[in-house]
Amino acid sequence: MWAADMVAKVVESLRCAFAEAPDPGALLDEPFTLKELRAVFLAGLVVAQFASGLAAQASASRLMYAMGRDSVLPKAVFGRLSEKFHTPVANLVITGVIGLIALFLDVATSTSFINFGAFTAFTLVNASVVFHYVRRRREGEQLNAVSYVVVPVIGAVICAYLLSQLDSNAITLGVSWLVLGIIVLALITRGFMAAPPEMTATEKATVEAAV
Repeated sequence: MWAADMVAKVVESLRCAFAEAPDPGALLDEPFTLKELRAVFLAGLVVAQFASGLAAQASASRLMYAMGRDSVLPKAVFGRLSEKFHTPVANLVITGVIGLIALFLDVATSTSFINFGAFTAFTLVNASVVFHYVRRRREGEQLNAVSYVVVPVIGAVICAYLLSQLDSNAITLGVSWLVLGIIVLALITRGFMAAPPEMTATEKATVEAAV
């Protein structure tokens, strides 16, 4: 709603400017000043960031709900849907509160935090392709070494290099968060000896019926 109101106000301001001008067509011939150009970019940035934040909060809350539903996170908190809205309200609130930390960060640091997760994921995805190749080879399956080894290794090296160039605070916090995740995974899998818990068929039917 806030973003829609802002867009509506910008459109209304432009309409009034053209309506009040002696020659509306002349406005198109006047070049933007640096100040006006900055205002346009700033307005676009605010709207884009707001929309991006909403999308991130919605997706993160549902990811946390899926993990809670599967008992990876405490189900009593993360695995519950609101009876009224049929959405993970508690997860939305938690995500929003954590997101408010960004108020105390500059753009470079906050961007580095996001990139840490992205580059770590991309590095591990490339590495997993190589492990997939090794596993399939042991089972006797022939796979293209260029597609399953050379390209993923190059991708992993590039992502790892970009990861090393991030802000030191982002690396410290990201590594701490990664270690915490590994510890949690080790606990719920009994030292990586069991598969992570998954939602049973009965629980799945109950969730689908509720939605």
